[in-house]
Amino acid sequence: MRYRLGSLPLQLLALMAIPLLAFLTMIAFGGVTLHRVATRDLVSQRDVRLVRGVAASLSERLDQQVDTLARLAGEVQEGASADEVIGNLGYWPDTIFDAGLAFYDDEQNVLGASPQAHRWHASPAILDGLRQAEIGDGPVFIPLIQDGQNITRVVVIAPSQQGTYQPDSDFRVFATGVISLQTLGLNDVLVSLQNTNNTIVYLIDEQGQIIYHSDPTQVGMQVPDLSYVREMQSGASGANYHPGDDGGEVLTAFAPVSVAGWSLAQEDQWENVISPALRYAQIAPLLLLPGLLIATAVLYFLLRQVVLPLRNLENRATGLAWGDFYSIEEPVGGVAEIRRLQGAMKHMAARIKRDQESLRYYIGAITQAQEDERARLARELHDHMVQSLIVLGHREQLLKRYLNGDPAGDEVLKDLRKKTQEAVDDLRRIIRAMRPIYLEEFGLVPALEMLARENSEADLPITFKTSGRRRRLEPEQEMALYRVAQEALNNARRHSAATRVTLEAHFRNDEILVRIADDGIGFEVPQDRISDRSDGMHFGLMGMYERADLIGGRLDIQSDEDEGTSVALTVPLKPSRSRMSTPRVVMTQRWDPDANGNPEPEAAAASEG
Repeated sequence: MRYRLGSLPLQLLALMAIPLLAFLTMIAFGGVTLHRVATRDLVSQRDVRLVRGVAASLSERLDQQVDTLARLAGEVQEGASADEVIGNLGYWPDTIFDAGLAFYDDEQNVLGASPQAHRWHASPAILDGLRQAEIGDGPVFIPLIQDGQNITRVVVIAPSQQGTYQPDSDFRVFATGVISLQTLGLNDVLVSLQNTNNTIVYLIDEQGQIIYHSDPTQVGMQVPDLSYVREMQSGASGANYHPGDDGGEVLTAFAPVSVAGWSLAQEDQWENVISPALRYAQIAPLLLLPGLLIATAVLYFLLRQVVLPLRNLENRATGLAWGDFYSIEEPVGGVAEIRRLQGAMKHMAARIKRDQESLRYYIGAITQAQEDERARLARELHDHMVQSLIVLGHREQLLKRYLNGDPAGDEVLKDLRKKTQEAVDDLRRIIRAMRPIYLEEFGLVPALEMLARENSEADLPITFKTSGRRRRLEPEQEMALYRVAQEALNNARRHSAATRVTLEAHFRNDEILVRIADDGIGFEVPQDRISDRSDGMHFGLMGMYERADLIGGRLDIQSDEDEGTSVALTVPLKPSRSRMSTPRVVMTQRWDPDANGNPEPEAAAASEG
């Protein structure tokens, strides 16, 4: 159901308060969303910069180890004994390379090794690394992983520097050192990446194997083959967002450890990184939702308890204006003020009904007096004026013998006789309009036939139709039906600009319907029975309604622009004091004036059954 917001408070609430609250809510949530996006970007940028810095620091430390080994290999390359070089270092190699130091030639032969290196200097992993270093002509890093523990050691193999040997010399020296990540200071460096207790930091090699992890049980495992992992392995840096196991959004910032080909990554739920005050600020716009809900509830209450009952009461009042005194009795609900208003309207309707009944009795008496006066005047005109004109016509005939064949006098007498006859015809037409003799003598249907015939014109033919078993009605009913049809035909002839008019009388089991329809220009039917126009154009309609009410009938007037007008009066049938029954007929007649101005029937009645 559609509601009309007619009152000013409802309009202010519906058109200003609720839209304003909704707009503020949208702005607030939009601001929170923008703030969330901006905070997310800030956290991402910060973590990426931090991871890049830590990765660069780790890469720099590994690069220092490579430089140290390359310099020592260069000394052996230039002719120094490997054992002599190791002996000259004293305890210093064990401080940097906590698992020992060894030198090899390009045939993987051991040229010398520190005491701790004898445990691993001939292992297959070292030999494979030496072959890679010889082929790649650069440093090689081989992680020695122990699954489930953060005790990974790194084998660093560095060839002698380019300036210490000639490519066409007999051999090249490779220095190899084994160092643990703890000795590299990885734990100290990674502390700066621990934003929260849930932060995860891990280091992977080129094959995606985890070298170091905040959870030691993950060491030795392969990272999943995801898009951002492949991006990490390609040596790129950046950030990635993906859903976490608990439903939150996880931020992974990663950067390459370029010298070793490794990647360092940090994972955390970025929302846990921001301060609690910022997190609480994100839910502040929710405070607007109760206001919006309360305003909506108030509007709904006003619609249900004020607007809808007022609309129902308006409909009842409209029915009351049309004479429906019972519609106002049905409760409309709503607040107490509306119920009291309906009670006052009920009291007013009761008084109006009593006054209207008194007025209807008075109007009925006036109408009857008017009909009686019309009948008296019709008799007076018929008994005196018409008879006097007829006598005058006879006297005119007597004058002819005194003219002695004077052509001019004959012409004057002929014109006088014509004028007298026209006056007699006009008087008889007026008498019939004032006192329909056919109605009194023969009943409603013949009277309507004659009415249609008398009102037919050359440019506006009137078609008469009737159906059902004809019978006599109460005199006041017949007179009211006749007068309504007479007024409707007059209006159609004067105002409708119609080309075709139909007058119908249909007898049914318990009612009679008289309808007048035309195809004219139509008009705007008044919304109530009392016209507020000063020119009195609707006074005829008022009279038609009053006549219908006096006999307990229902008058229905329908009209649309350029689609004609229909006037239908339905009256319940009552036994008449004088009844006339005839066979059931369906009659359709149409009269067009002949050349002498007299109407002629074009179609005869057709009998049924």
